[in-house]
Amino acid sequence: MNPNLDNEYPVSRKQISFFEENGFVFLPSVLSPEETDWFRGIIDKAVDDRTKGDNRKLSERSPYEREFLQCGHLWWEYPEIKKLTLSRRAASIAKQLLNGNHIRLWHDQALYKLPGGDATEPHQDVSYWPMKDRNAGTIWIALDEVSAAMGAMNFIPGTHKAGIDGYNFTIEDSISGKSKILEVSAKAVNKKPVVYNLKPGDATFHHGLTVHYTKPNATGRIRKGMTIIYFNDGVRYDAKSPAKEHFCAAGSEDDQPISTERTPIII
Repeated sequence: MNPNLDNEYPVSRKQISFFEENGFVFLPSVLSPEETDWFRGIIDKAVDDRTKGDNRKLSERSPYEREFLQCGHLWWEYPEIKKLTLSRRAASIAKQLLNGNHIRLWHDQALYKLPGGDATEPHQDVSYWPMKDRNAGTIWIALDEVSAAMGAMNFIPGTHKAGIDGYNFTIEDSISGKSKILEVSAKAVNKKPVVYNLKPGDATFHHGLTVHYTKPNATGRIRKGMTIIYFNDGVRYDAKSPAKEHFCAAGSEDDQPISTERTPIII
């Protein structure tokens, strides 16, 4: 199979309004069953390549490593995965939801949560991105069935516009106890988290400021997700960010738009 993802995914006005209000949205059937099967095989192999030789038990890994297997920037190495990462179909979702004239790639990453894998601690993705402007978000595509019991993401509605914005809301900060993001979120919005059970090929898209987390993988199956992070063309680089050394922004100048070979315009 040679999947063609040149078509745009139609996001409805209702879905756009939901995203604007809540900071996340469910998107059914972003990939067809055949496309999902094809990409799952390719991404499985890439994850195996990246993790081969690591025979440690979960109990022997760091707290961060126990949360998921993280394999990023796959499009740079695997031409088959590039078809998804730089696809018009996936990027069109970001364009419609982020309301950008043009959309750039930040990076992709496979996130596989092993059976028994720990909960993913609450965080904001923007804590990892040296961006002064917050017009960025992530599509999370289920490569297989993903249920709440397996560690599907929990989103806290409205946190993307609640004034919760800093570089100290990372997973590592939550693990170490430095982050009180759930308490901050509760005071800011006081809303219950929302979680979706995803079929293969379904996706969610969430804003970079949306607070989210997962519960442990309580099943005997690997939770398989592929993510792609996008940002609006024109987003400026923050040289004061703790993430200023992120190589996607290599060569960027403070307060100037991020535009590097790692961050091409897709659409």
